[in-house]
Amino acid sequence: MGRYTTRILSDDEIKLIIKTVANGYDKHKPNEAIATILLLQANLGCRIGDIVNLRTDSIVPDCGGFRLNIIEQKTGKKRTFVIPSAVKQIMDEYAEKHSISYGYRLFRIGEQAVWKVLRQVTEYLNIGSVSAHSFRKAAGLRVYLDSGMDIALTTQFYQHASPAITMKYLQRNTKQMDELLSKSVFTL
Repeated sequence: MGRYTTRILSDDEIKLIIKTVANGYDKHKPNEAIATILLLQANLGCRIGDIVNLRTDSIVPDCGGFRLNIIEQKTGKKRTFVIPSAVKQIMDEYAEKHSISYGYRLFRIGEQAVWKVLRQVTEYLNIGSVSAHSFRKAAGLRVYLDSGMDIALTTQFYQHASPAITMKYLQRNTKQMDELLSKSVFTL
């Protein structure tokens, strides 16, 4: 989507964008594949290239739950972490609906198609400074806040080389972070 700073999306913006892509708008038909891709990215925090290349065998059983098990396209690093069963269910339902067998790619679509649709829908919704990476940043921000602002854990989630890189990610939208943190003030 070009080189410009993307921002972290709020949960409401994520829901609006995904719902609009899923339902269609104006002259644009509904696009279930891209809506599912964005939903998975918002939940898993993976780069868009890794999401579009997910396979039905990318999620493996692990101690009664499920684990994402991929090699990141950009870094070549192994990425493995527990995923919620609801995310596994999203993937299974999509695969079943589209008759995608075990071991095959979930999506027959590339990054560029996702970027194009995302650019169109965000222009339609008048939501600026958004790219597919905004969904990754939002997932990381949720990890950061839900972990009690544990920067080491968030750095691990992003697979960044250092906490300094992670802080750069999170500070690109300090206004939103300030708003989120101000909502959780403890008073007597």
